[in-house]
Amino acid sequence: MRKTIFIITTLLIFAPMGMLLYKSQVLNLSLLPEMVDDVWNFHLTARPKGDKTNFSFPIPKPGPGIKISDERIRSKNFEVFIDSNSDSTLATWSAKEPIKQRVTYSARIDLKPLFYKNIPKDFTEVYPKGLSRYLKVPTLLPEDNAAIEHLEKAILEGSEDKTGVIRKIYYYVEEEIQRHTNIKTIHETLNTGKGSPLIKARLFNIMARRQKVPSRIVVMVRMPKKENAEHQKLSFTFANEVFLNNKWIPIDTNRGFFGERPDNFMVIHRNYEEVEKIISKKKVSYAIQAERARINRYNKAEFKKEVVKSDSIFSRFSLYRLPLPLQTMFTTILLIPVGTLVLSLARNIIGIPTFGIFTPILLTLFFKETSFGFGLLFFSVVVAIGIGQRYVLDKFYLLAVPRLSIILTLVIMLMIGYSLFSTDIAFVSQKHLAFFPIVIVTTNIERLSIMITEEGVFNTLKTLFGTLVISVLGYSLYSIHALEMFMFTNPELLFTIIGLLILIGKYKGYRLSEFLRFRDLVRQKKKLESASNDLP
Repeated sequence: MRKTIFIITTLLIFAPMGMLLYKSQVLNLSLLPEMVDDVWNFHLTARPKGDKTNFSFPIPKPGPGIKISDERIRSKNFEVFIDSNSDSTLATWSAKEPIKQRVTYSARIDLKPLFYKNIPKDFTEVYPKGLSRYLKVPTLLPEDNAAIEHLEKAILEGSEDKTGVIRKIYYYVEEEIQRHTNIKTIHETLNTGKGSPLIKARLFNIMARRQKVPSRIVVMVRMPKKENAEHQKLSFTFANEVFLNNKWIPIDTNRGFFGERPDNFMVIHRNYEEVEKIISKKKVSYAIQAERARINRYNKAEFKKEVVKSDSIFSRFSLYRLPLPLQTMFTTILLIPVGTLVLSLARNIIGIPTFGIFTPILLTLFFKETSFGFGLLFFSVVVAIGIGQRYVLDKFYLLAVPRLSIILTLVIMLMIGYSLFSTDIAFVSQKHLAFFPIVIVTTNIERLSIMITEEGVFNTLKTLFGTLVISVLGYSLYSIHALEMFMFTNPELLFTIIGLLILIGKYKGYRLSEFLRFRDLVRQKKKLESASNDLP
């Protein structure tokens, strides 16, 4: 019998692992959908300085690596004109009276990285007329022109193609010009070998145009790294683009990117020369903020195409074939067995007491259905009501069903009070109110009341604490979105959970809590053994 159980348990645990290996190595299927974490909520506010009746400001435009949706421009009593030329977009606000209030622009922006690995040689001599403005070299001081000519002779051979020329100019500006934010003129940079990010971009721009390569300075915003940086004000930064092989190639001499733009940089305008005066702090005050959009971070639609394309037995039984409402339901349900695994470890191996077997799991679902903060507060209030009602209702000697009905009525009255309170307070949400979570919490009150009567308040609170610990652990698992998606994508892992539960169920040894509980007896036993050994 033991051999049979061992074989079954081994198959249950390791067979799903073999399935995962087969899907990833043979079918070349991903074990998780592709991450989608580069969607941002972008906010821009601006106000002109002085008594202007109209002003313009650049706003993002869709392009390579940038998708824009949900654009909103808020401005009371203003007319808004959107000018989208071939490169970028300018929004212009106008009014009959001087503009004294801020105007706002917001959008949801999906950023993708740009990467051009192999840029072919380019020997183009004639460019379209629209690119002529990107070939104009600005007027410089005679000594600056001489210094740049000297640099060109030092770093260029004269026989390179356009791609080779741009690479050498890039390496020079990126490596030899040190970043120094206080140096803001080409003349100082050529004399000191230092320059601000904008001056480095300008120097690259000038040198590229002198070699007859269309070049422009792009105005960008660097998105915040930290998840909690929603209120961090962002500023403009600068890079370049050059026209090679009929496409604009990103160049960043400040951060060391050639033919590459990471997905944490968003282009606001693709020609700094057009907006140089417009974005000057002397002309306008502005604030830029960005935060990651709270969306499903996994691309289920693309993964479904990948699964269907494999044309295997796994594609026929994939949960991604289900309608979206069922997918949402099973995404939550498939983590319940993981919660029962944690519960079994806590009760049978560690020895943490809980109210019943599935009460912690139901409480976890309550926290997920509402929110952890609201759920914990509401549960604490209901528990306080449950403990208080024992001392009040015991004097009436009521039967169990009427007693529980009274508690349920009190909970409903609590819901009414919360609703009335949240209506008057703007920052208090009513979204947590639902039938299922309230029923989950209310049904635990009678068990709590009975346990207080049978085992006392101290043991009841200890069990209550254990229940909350397991519920919080379960809620933590539900907060791991990657685990949630991993179970949904690979439901065969349920067999592994069954195998692990069999192993836990066969454990007959001491729980960890019992070692602590009986530690005094163990010490006395050791003393008696040592005393008996000392006897002659």
